[in-house]
Parts: sequence; C-alpha cells; structure tokens
Amino acid sequence: MLSGDQVLFHVGPYNFRTRHLLVLAVLVIAFTTAFIMRSFPIKYGFYLNEFDPYFDYRATKYIVDNGLDAYLKWHDDKSWYPDGRNIPKTSQVGLHITSAFLYKIFGGNSSVLDFTIVLPVVVGSLTTIVTFALVRSLGGTTAGLFSALLIAFTPAIIQRGNLGWFKSEPLGLFLALLGLYLLISALKHRQNVAIAKALVGGLLLGLANASWGGIQYFSIPISLFFFAVTFLRKDIKIPLIVAIVFTVATLLSAGSFPRPGLSFVFGLPGIALIGGTIFLIASLILRRLSSSNTFIRNNWILLGVFFAISIGIIISGTFIGSSFRYLNAVNPFLSSQNPLVESVAEHFTPTVVDYFTDYSILLMFAGFGALMAFRHRNDMSIFSLIIGITGVYVSATFARLLVFSSIGIILLSGLGLYEITKSIINYKLTTETSQKKKKRIESEKISHTGKTVKIVYTVIVVLLISIPVLDNGLLFPQNSNWLSSADIPPSIANGGTGYRIKINDWIDALDWISTNTTSKSVIASWWDYGYWITTVGNRTSLADNATINQTRIATIAKMFMDQTENGIKIAKDLKSDYVLVYVVGQRFSGINGSELYVLGNGGDESKKQWFIRIGGFSENRYLEQDGFTPTPFFWNNTLLGHLIPFSPVSYVSNGVPSSQYQPGAMTIYSKDIKYPENGKSGPFELVYSSDSFRSSKPGLFFAVLVYKLNHQYMPKTISDPYNEIIEDKEKFSINSTMNSNVMKPTNGSKTAVINTAQGPIDVEFFPDAAPMHVANFEKLAKSGFYNGTIFHRIVKGFVIQGGDPYTKNNSNTNLWGTGGPGYAIKAEFNNIPHTRGILSMARSSDPDSAGSQFFIVLNDSRFLDNQYTVFGKVTS
Repeated sequence: MLSGDQVLFHVGPYNFRTRHLLVLAVLVIAFTTAFIMRSFPIKYGFYLNEFDPYFDYRATKYIVDNGLDAYLKWHDDKSWYPDGRNIPKTSQVGLHITSAFLYKIFGGNSSVLDFTIVLPVVVGSLTTIVTFALVRSLGGTTAGLFSALLIAFTPAIIQRGNLGWFKSEPLGLFLALLGLYLLISALKHRQNVAIAKALVGGLLLGLANASWGGIQYFSIPISLFFFAVTFLRKDIKIPLIVAIVFTVATLLSAGSFPRPGLSFVFGLPGIALIGGTIFLIASLILRRLSSSNTFIRNNWILLGVFFAISIGIIISGTFIGSSFRYLNAVNPFLSSQNPLVESVAEHFTPTVVDYFTDYSILLMFAGFGALMAFRHRNDMSIFSLIIGITGVYVSATFARLLVFSSIGIILLSGLGLYEITKSIINYKLTTETSQKKKKRIESEKISHTGKTVKIVYTVIVVLLISIPVLDNGLLFPQNSNWLSSADIPPSIANGGTGYRIKINDWIDALDWISTNTTSKSVIASWWDYGYWITTVGNRTSLADNATINQTRIATIAKMFMDQTENGIKIAKDLKSDYVLVYVVGQRFSGINGSELYVLGNGGDESKKQWFIRIGGFSENRYLEQDGFTPTPFFWNNTLLGHLIPFSPVSYVSNGVPSSQYQPGAMTIYSKDIKYPENGKSGPFELVYSSDSFRSSKPGLFFAVLVYKLNHQYMPKTISDPYNEIIEDKEKFSINSTMNSNVMKPTNGSKTAVINTAQGPIDVEFFPDAAPMHVANFEKLAKSGFYNGTIFHRIVKGFVIQGGDPYTKNNSNTNLWGTGGPGYAIKAEFNNIPHTRGILSMARSSDPDSAGSQFFIVLNDSRFLDNQYTVFGKVTS
C-alpha cells in the first residue's frame, strides 16, 4: 500500500505526493456532487428560477448589449411606471458587472440567458473549493475536506444557488468566503505576502457587498475577530497591518459602487470594520505602554471604552441608517410592524424544525467542533467559533439568512469531524501484557483492533450523514431530506407554488402579453410578478420585487381590496392598460357532471390577507374566522373579488354542505366570470386566460388571467379611495379642527403647537435636515392656512394625516387628500428614521410633490425612510 508521503511526480521544485492525490480526488467529488445537486431543476426545464433572477438577467444583458457606461446611467422606464427606476443605485451592481464580465470571457456562443441560468451552479460548486481553502486555513486539510463535502449537500446553500438561481447569494457568498480565506491566510504570512492577500481579500469582500447586501453580515465576525486577536496573540504587528489593509480595501471597494456606496462606509458595517481596526491600533499602543502583567487588564478596560462608544454611536444615530432587514438581523427582537416585510416567504422566522431538517447530525458535530475550538483558544479556533455563533444568531431572524448559519455549522462540523477522526486514526489499544508475550503478537493485536475501530467509525459516520441525505419519512417529513430539498422546480415552471410539476400557464401568458399588447402597455398586478412582466412579457409594470416604493404597493393593495368602483378608479389613475390576476386551485366533477372548484394553493387567492394588511384594511370584514376563507363582503364589494372568476356555492363541513360558512368548512366554488370577453361596456374585459383555466380536466389549475381596462368607463366612486379606511372609521376618526402656531426659536430650534379639539400637539422642527419644509410649514401656519382643517386620514397604529384645505367645512369627502397650497416643494429626504412621533410630509408618486399635507407617525415605520421628508417630531 502506498504511503501518504510517497512522491508520485515532480513539478519543478514541488513534489506531488499520494496525499495530494487524495485531497484532489475528494475535492473533485465535492465539486461534482455540488454540481449534480444544484442541477436537479433541469428535469423541469431550462429556466431562471424565482423572480429576482429575471431582473438580474435583464440588467446583465443590458451591460453586455450597451456597455458599462450606459448601465451606470440607466433609468429604467419599464418598471415602477411612471417614475421609473434608477438601476445602478437600487440594485446589486456587483452581480451585474461581474456576470457581464464573466460572460464576455467564458460565454462563447451561448446566449446571456443560458449563461446566467448555469452560472449559479458553477459558482455554487466552486464555493466547495473555497470552503475547503478557508477551513483548511482554520483547522487543517482534513477539516477542510469534510467541510467541502458537507457544503455540497447542505439544503439552505443549494436552494439559494441551484440551476437558474441567478440572484445575489451564489456570487456574493463565493466572493465573501474567498475574501475571508485571503484574510485568514494573510495572518500566517510575512509582511509583503500578508499585505497582498489582505488587499485582494478586502477588494473581493467589497465586491461581494456590492453583489449581495446580506454580505454586510461578515463585517460582524471580522470586527469581533479584530477585537479578540489582541487577547490571543502577543505579537499583533501582522494582524494590525492585515486589518488596516483589509479594512481600507473593503471600504474603498464597496464605496466605489453606486450601491452600497457610502452607506456601507459610514453605516454600521463600515463602522464595525473601522472600529475593530482602530481597536487593534489602540491595543498595540497600550501594549507598549503597559507591563506584561497589566496589559490584559488594561486591554479589557479599553474594550469596555470601545463598547461604550459603540453604544453611544448607535443611540445617537450618527451613522447612515441601515436597512430594517440588517438591523433586524443584528437585533432579532426588533419587530417590523410592516406587513409588506412580513408577507415575503424568505423573511419568515426559522423554527427549530427548520434547523433540524437543514442540519440534522451536523448539529452534533458542530457542537463538538465548537467545544474543541473553545478548548484550543487560539486565534484560528476563536475565529471559527465567532463565525459559527454569529452565523446561527443572525439566521434566527430570516429564513433567507440560513445560508450564514449553514456556513458556521459546516465550518464547525468540519472541525468536529476532524478532531474525532484524528482520535480514531491515532487509536491504540493499551492493555496489560506479560513481558513473556512476544512483541509480534502484541503488535498484530493492536493493529487488528485499530483497523476494526476505524472501519466501524467510518461506517457509523457514513450512516449518520446518510440519514438526512436519504431518509424520506422515517425521521424527516416526506420530501424533506437533503436530496429532495434540491429537487425544486423553477418558479415560472410551477407557478410559484409548492407543487413539483411543470406547467406552461405563466410562460404562455407572458408570451401572449409580449405578442398581443402594444409596446407601451402598462400591466397592473401584484408586485410578485413585476419582474416576469418586464423581462419575459417585455411590458411596463407598476411594481416589482425591488419594493423600492412601498406606497405604490400599498396603493395596488387598495386597488384590489377597496370597493369595486374605487379599485377601478385607482387602476385608471395608475394609467393601467391591463390588470393581471393569478388564481390556483383544483377542479373536480360535481353532481350531473358539473365543474366545481376549491381555491387556495399559491395564487392571489392565497395572498389576499396580505393585500388586506398592506392596504390598511381590517381582516374581519374580508375574512372568516379561519383568517383565510373570504367573506361575502369580499366577493360582493372588492375589485379582486370581481376579478377572480369564481363564486362560492357551498360550504362543506364533515361532509355536509351548507349555504353558510361554519368554522373548519371547505368552500366549494363554481366558475363565474364577472368581466367576460367582449364586455365592451363594463370596466374590464377578460382578454386572456391560460390553458389550465379553460380546460375541463379534473385536477390542478393555474389560472393566469389578463383583463383589459376600459378607459372610457367612468367609475362611480362614493368616497376617496386613497384615504378612506373602511374599518372602524367612527372609532378612530378625530374630525377636529386644527390650528397651527409656530413659536419663536428656543435654544436654537423652532417649535409649533397644533391645537385640536382633542388637545394640543407640541412639535419640534428639524431646520438643518429639511430647511425648505420647515420654512414652508411656518409660512402656511402663520398665514392661517391650516386653521379649520382636520386630520382627514387616520390609520390605527400607523399615521394621522392632515393639512388639506379641502377639509375646511367641505362635505365633499371625494376631494379630501387631494388639496394643497397651489405649489410644490422639492424633496429633502434625510437619514432621520420614521419612528413614533415623527412629523413628515405627505406627497403623491412624484417625490417633489409635497405642498401642505403632513402626517404624524403613530408607530415605528422605518419602511417610509428616504421616501418622505422628515421635518420635525412630536414632543408632547
């Protein structure tokens, strides 16, 4: 048998040994396995997966077709009509630029679409190699090989890097781990090599942040490591040089892109890296000023000072505010109170079951690895521990962030398996033997026993890891093992449902839109489908998955859920030409061969509760006690109820039909097209319905419906659809006259008192942040403009809004919310968050349309940040 050190051949001065061949073989297995696992969706067709990849493909193709300079100036007019979208400032620029660059090098004769479909598989498979390099630097070759194999199978990583998943995660994670490897590797080299590796590592981490915003997470463990290394190493000269170069390179790289730009440099992630680096410098100075006996104590004091400064920075808000999702990851107890954020599946909070399903036996190995890392307590083991703990911590907020817990658990599992394997390989049986026994017999016994233990160990480890990979019903729920978790159809091929089938409804519908509507047509739909409409349908959409204008999404929710005529008016106001609705359900045969249906499997009929919440309506009026079944009010009074071409005919409970809903009953529907084809006189005409809707075959159907809006139809509204809150109006309306008096400056700040029938509201202004808005409010208040106006919009737990002159003794509520002073002022968006009590300016879709209307925030509503101008706050 060949020994691991036997030389096989020479390449220059390098000796290629047997162990190198074994390492190469394992890495080939890891790469190949990862490639196969991530390619499972090919059985459903060669498509991009989910929604965002369609936009990212479109943006990448734009660079390939028009060049980088045109991309950096691109204001897209096919999305968020009529405002459009500044692409480089609102998207993952690093992903688009890098992918376009790679396509020009490796694309060959393939199309950009084909290249972007395959790219996530290649990048995800290469991540196994980078993981090997990183863990090898932390815990040795064997630990690295274990981690490379494990990451090839891990569900959370596969599901966000499989075929067609041309999104931020695969490339961002690959670049970040490569940058992390270069950082760790730099700490083990001499100065010149260390500087070079730190420089490249920082540039890659900056590019990773520009490719995926979630990479900001890595600033946390890196910063913590910079703090910890001062306690772990006596000589921190190399770590200090590496930290300075790496931090500067990361900040320059991330800051040079339109996004994240300066928000990264002067936001919490950048401050964390800068703070850790400054602590290293301060600690080095402190070490030189302190004796060996007092340094540790003084360093702890210094750490306490930095901790206090950090708390002060956070409390004072002297940084560029991070997104709510980043803040929520750092503080999982932070509540969004934003139904739009809560409606996204990847924002759901993972459960214990999710961790067990995704990691299974790895949790045990990771726990042992963490224990051994804590025992070793050197800089590499502590860094591993930091990655593991912080990864699990941030993943407790959003399901999407399970990728970070996966990295941490795989890293610690590799270390744990290495420690166990090392103990087994070094196993020797110690028994009392008579000195008269021959050494040959004792040696044979030890060798035989050692081989047995190794074989048994190998079998046990293989069996333990095989359970989550292959089990299907014994310990794991059906179709939840690691293999089946990779078998996920592209969303466009299964209609974004949980069914593992291939359908053509969406593909055909988008092709029909592209072929049969004019190039300037505007398609209204729920925001989920915006990227499909603009990229595949090649038509203009009102909203999409970027969610950059949450007010627009709320308006679309109002359109669907408000009274029918109000919804029609909103659709016309939005300049929609068509409205797209998606309904999923099952068809079966009733008595005498009639077609009956059940609804609720992933279309708009399943998302209506989010429409209700985002639109600001009360669920009690629209939904039965189960929180899902629509009430008669929904079917009779809402636009969505009229656009869904079904009506309830019976409620079945315990096999007994009834005309009235009972808790636990199943609703049975019949087909009922309220706006049929050739309905020229009505508000809508059904101009397209997908094949499975028109079919009479029993089973699942995926109805993509396109209605054409009749622009000649005049909706008969009886209220203002934008400001009316239907539920509990009497309970929450104030209907009080309002007078505003601006007081003289006190201690350098201006204040005002808004006198209402309910009592005074004291306000303090922010002239430094919004000078034009403060001056405008002061001018209007002093002129008596606000006298007699009322708070015409009251949304419980959200805002109260006033300042409309049409509310002065005017009973025509249709005009409420549309009035102003006759002019508009430019936006002065700032970094002051919309927390409880903030005074902010109302506006229309045009950012520069503010006039006299303002609102007061009743609860923290950070999703309004940088969309409305904050110019004051309520003090009492």
